[in-house]
Amino acid sequence: MRLLELKWGCLIGLAGLIWLYASYFLGLHTNGIGKIQLMAGLSFIISLVAYGFALLAVVKVEPETSFAEGLKSGGIMAVIAAVIAVVAQFGYFHWINPDWTDYMMEQTRLHFEAAGMSNELVEEQVKWASMNFSLKSYAMQAGLGALVSGFVFSAILMGMIRYFKTR
Repeated sequence: MRLLELKWGCLIGLAGLIWLYASYFLGLHTNGIGKIQLMAGLSFIISLVAYGFALLAVVKVEPETSFAEGLKSGGIMAVIAAVIAVVAQFGYFHWINPDWTDYMMEQTRLHFEAAGMSNELVEEQVKWASMNFSLKSYAMQAGLGALVSGFVFSAILMGMIRYFKTR
């Protein structure tokens, strides 16, 4: 692994960590279920932009970088970012917002009660929320999300870089 992949992998992972914590402190985690999609969408945009800068840096250092080499570099960055994403979730659930699971269970309860569901169905949804808004679930989602998005973004961006470099 080159220093460049390590540097950019750490920067991408730290950008995700900063966004997670900043979005909490900006109040985006306490405005109901609907804000989750906004937070996720913005985190993907931050990640996409970071991979763009990272892969341009790789190609700048090695102008003849092939698509496969760029994808490999992006993959290395994705693994590093995924490790940081999992650690960020651990910190979030233990120190930043330890009540997240309980909060989301209550939001789920309120949402489905307002929709007029029976108590039995509401409790099923609350049980689902307790599993899906847990540290284990979020750590898995963060790690796999960082890996998959890193590889996908790297493939798309390297394809674009290679295409425009040959024009």
